[in-house]
Amino acid sequence: MINRTLSNIVLGLIVVIWVVPFIALVATSLRSEMATKTSGFWTSFTPTILGHRFSTHDKNEVLKSNQLTGNIFKRINKEQAWFPVSGSVESIMFKGRVPDPNNPGKTVLQKKLVPVGEVMKVRGGDFIFQTNGDFIWTFPQGSELKPKKLDVFINQDPVFAPEAYVEVLIDNENVPNALISSFIVTIPATIIPITIAAFAAYAFAWMKFPGRDWIFIAVVTLMIVPTQLAFLPILQGFNGIATWMMALQELLTDCEITDSCSVPSKSFASLWITHTAFGQPLAIYLLRNYIVGLPKELLESARIDGASHMQIFLKIIVPLSVPALASFAIFQFLWIWNDLLVALYIGPSNSDERVFPILLEQQLGTFGDQLHLLNASAVISMIIPVIVFLAMQRYFIRGLLAGSVKGG
Repeated sequence: MINRTLSNIVLGLIVVIWVVPFIALVATSLRSEMATKTSGFWTSFTPTILGHRFSTHDKNEVLKSNQLTGNIFKRINKEQAWFPVSGSVESIMFKGRVPDPNNPGKTVLQKKLVPVGEVMKVRGGDFIFQTNGDFIWTFPQGSELKPKKLDVFINQDPVFAPEAYVEVLIDNENVPNALISSFIVTIPATIIPITIAAFAAYAFAWMKFPGRDWIFIAVVTLMIVPTQLAFLPILQGFNGIATWMMALQELLTDCEITDSCSVPSKSFASLWITHTAFGQPLAIYLLRNYIVGLPKELLESARIDGASHMQIFLKIIVPLSVPALASFAIFQFLWIWNDLLVALYIGPSNSDERVFPILLEQQLGTFGDQLHLLNASAVISMIIPVIVFLAMQRYFIRGLLAGSVKGG
């Protein structure tokens, strides 16, 4: 009983640790810029006192009497397209000069919060307001009254709007371009290693050739090689390939005339090759452990019927290995989609071809004081992996368990 309770507590803590930051990201991305700068995300779900500035009337408005009526919320929301303010008015900040009680004939600057229902002097007139935002400003007859800006504090109701998403997806073309680049990198870099690893796993599981076990051990050992250690030889290799391709282009074409002989060493293709190389050891290990546990009699029956290795692989192994293939696809997709290090050093440096993690890293400087925009971009980057995981989660556990308990 104690162990079960402890397990539930630990599980609950893990859920809280993962869910709370996600709620914070989503809530902040749906708030206004002013709200994100003045209060934490936890205040966005309950009424919060926030300050606003409003003008009593427009400059070109013609006043027909010595009394001006209006509503504070309507004045504020006149310029609020996405986040209409609602709630209850608490107070207004009075700021003006009043007679100095200590120095007759002189004035002193006074600041104070005027509560609801109390009359305040504004430019010689009486200004009074209510909780619902209605106000009446009575001033001397015949006065040419100019608009007055006042600071009001409102116990504001929660309000959410997708303004930040519209700004980063429509008004700013960098985010859509980065999404397209991430798909261009992630999809081939997921399919290519799965395809190669599936063939290799079948060979290690069911085909006999000299040194099979030692080669498998060597492949699995590559999983312990740090990614950072491989950057220098990889970069040198891609630079050498780019130099060779440029020399070949100069030999076969007249690119010197148009000055178009340069071949970039960092491109989408370099990311495909790098991610494929880094993903192969784990992919081969998972798929081999799964395939070797398939019924031996099924493969022997196929061989008796005259099926070749290719026919066995395509018609028997691949359909039965869908859980293992899906589990690795999830791993590979999530890793590549969220990868920053490899994309930063191996990927294209052109701003139009940068992937989403690089864009997010650069937005820390661009949107450093605009958390709603930064968090909207972060939420967008999370949506695709979440959809992929939810769509394939039924295969995820099946593939991992099968690959871990079956061996040969």
